[in-house]
Amino acid sequence: MNTVKILVTLLVVSILGVLTWAMFLPSSVHIEQKVVIDAPMEKVFSQVNNFHNWQNWSPWKDSTLSTVYEGSREGVGAKMIWTDPKEGKSIQTIIESTENKMVVTELIFNKQDSGAKNYFYFEQKSDGVEVSWVMDVEALSFPMGRFAGYMIEKGANFNFNKGLESIKNYCESNADIPDFGGYEIIDEVLAEKYFLSYESSGTMDELGTKIGNAFGEIMINMGSLQITPSGKPHVEWNEFDPESVSSFRCMMPIAVNQDLEGEVSSYTIPEGRFIWLKYMGAYDKSAIAWENLDKYVEYNNLEMNGSPFEEYVTDPSMEADTNNWITNIYFPVKEK
Repeated sequence: MNTVKILVTLLVVSILGVLTWAMFLPSSVHIEQKVVIDAPMEKVFSQVNNFHNWQNWSPWKDSTLSTVYEGSREGVGAKMIWTDPKEGKSIQTIIESTENKMVVTELIFNKQDSGAKNYFYFEQKSDGVEVSWVMDVEALSFPMGRFAGYMIEKGANFNFNKGLESIKNYCESNADIPDFGGYEIIDEVLAEKYFLSYESSGTMDELGTKIGNAFGEIMINMGSLQITPSGKPHVEWNEFDPESVSSFRCMMPIAVNQDLEGEVSSYTIPEGRFIWLKYMGAYDKSAIAWENLDKYVEYNNLEMNGSPFEEYVTDPSMEADTNNWITNIYFPVKEK
């Protein structure tokens, strides 16, 4: 009996001790780490503002987890989603973004109603870009919430410091190399390709109708010739002017070249060097992908060797969500 009393007494004392400790723990936690990076502001900012670049530095990156990206390519609305066998589905979303000034993200674990907010601040200093990573956790309940806050503070301070040092190392080691918006740009020689094509032109308001009509004419001719497409529809942009009239060529790939003239005619893209990337999203938001291909051309001292074209991998009639539309964008290039 004495042994039982001793154990109960020890348990009560331990609980009281823990509760007393919890009373002295704060009901809110403020975590803040800073680093100065000797690299261009644009490069540093893009490492945070584009989730595709987080693989370069994130303290939580894990190659065993499958990560998908949704929403905007960068800035407000961009989402990074991953699933952990233990923690379930997590979603990080950029909810505020001011160019070269601030990025705010919200991290939600396992279908919570709200999550932790992370604040990144950028300030140009004489010796580089100062990046501040801040997180505030408010209204921690007594006692368990305060214990959780204590653990969060310890873990976040370590990981924030680790992440900022990784951004610093990456940006300073690659200060002169553009990030190309986080896109993987492929540079390769592609084989000759054959098409049936239809040339047209139109203003921005007319493009949808004009392109639809052009592909309709192509498919009618394919039916008459009893041939089927060998791939996805393409559009070659001979001149693109969002303020006026754009000229273009709609093309359906075919396996064997056809000797066909008229409104619908045979067309060949010869073997050559191309740079290209996979863009995901609505067609009218692809400008950032084109800009980064232009940047790649300039950085690598290349020049265009023909008209750029797009390959529409996703059929919009089969996929309603524009975030899942895949378009391959190709630039024919050569050395200057």
